[in-house]
Amino acid sequence: MQWLADSRYQMAPRTLSVPLKGFGSPPTMAHVEVESLTLQQRVIRSLTIVAAGTALAVVALPIPLVHFVLVPASLILGLVIGMNRFRQREIFLLARGSCPFCGTEQLLGLAGRAFRLPRQVYCKNCRRALDLGGEQG
Repeated sequence: MQWLADSRYQMAPRTLSVPLKGFGSPPTMAHVEVESLTLQQRVIRSLTIVAAGTALAVVALPIPLVHFVLVPASLILGLVIGMNRFRQREIFLLARGSCPFCGTEQLLGLAGRAFRLPRQVYCKNCRRALDLGGEQG
């Protein structure tokens, strides 16, 4: 696994400034760091989920009655979620911004998720819905 630590396979994250909007208030700017995943990183992320689904299926196999539902469900979910993670070429590393309503500076809780904008997030302080990204103006 030496190739994982090799700097040739690590890509620098890119930083974006995107608007963080709330209905009826002027938008603020949020700073987002996005990482582009290499093929090796995508395969490892995918196989990790498939292995977890398989491990759950193996654990549930000797349990009477439960194995009729849990084994196929965990195998199918492991494959479906693994394929979705394989298709993710970019993920959020960090999303930070100030709520346009209450002004609270916060992490927006998107780390590890597929990079897609616009996206709806919620303020941790005032619990209002906010739109991250989208068109300015």
